Amino acid sequence: MTVRRPAKLVAAGVTALAAALLLTACNDAAGTDGQPAPAATTAAGAASGRPTGTGAGTAGSGRATAPGTTPTGTAPTGTPPTGPAATQAAGTRCKAGELSATVQVQGAGSAMVMLTNKGGRSCTLFGYPGFGGLRADSSADPLAVKREPHPGPPTPITLKPNTTAFAGLRWNSCDKADPTCHVITGLRLTPPDETEQLTAELLGLDGKPVTQLPVSAQGLTAGSLQPSNQGVVFAGP
Repeated sequence: MTVRRPAKLVAAGVTALAAALLLTACNDAAGTDGQPAPAATTAAGAASGRPTGTGAGTAGSGRATAPGTTPTGTAPTGTPPTGPAATQAAGTRCKAGELSATVQVQGAGSAMVMLTNKGGRSCTLFGYPGFGGLRADSSADPLAVKREPHPGPPTPITLKPNTTAFAGLRWNSCDKADPTCHVITGLRLTPPDETEQLTAELLGLDGKPVTQLPVSAQGLTAGSLQPSNQGVVFAGP
């Protein structure tokens, strides 16, 4: 015999089953502890622009950064130099303490500068030497100094121990009685990319010390450092 259930009872059962399925789906999306599932957290973080989870790259300013990028406002570090500057990397360039300096006066207003590696390792030089004057009382004389690519542009130089780099030096002589004349008794020399100065030995062609060098108000003109002394001496004032 067939038993017929009332239509209202069947409809109520269907409604209860649908409600149970909906509740189960909600629990699965929220997680067992009632917290949002990871996918929901990631989506929320992406929408707000804030980093989520662990392992996100952060800069010192607190801004999130992608791996391998530099935060805005900071300079990249560790970029290797290229071109001639590569020979002047801090670990290879010649330090002031590794060098000795000699200025050999060739005649009125002209000299040859010699930087010799007195250390025990090979090092590099590239550019122009810097200069400052010394008075008889050993005080500094702030000479004007300009650079000229003579006999050509600077050349990357690898100085082995006991080898020398060369540059030319030029100036106009002056009357020592002229108040604008700089009467110097010595020169201070700064190697390229260094801040420490060397006291250069001032010598004549005869190898004897030069005790006075009158330099006009125009100051000194320095040539570029070269691996050979060929052509470095200026022709004249």
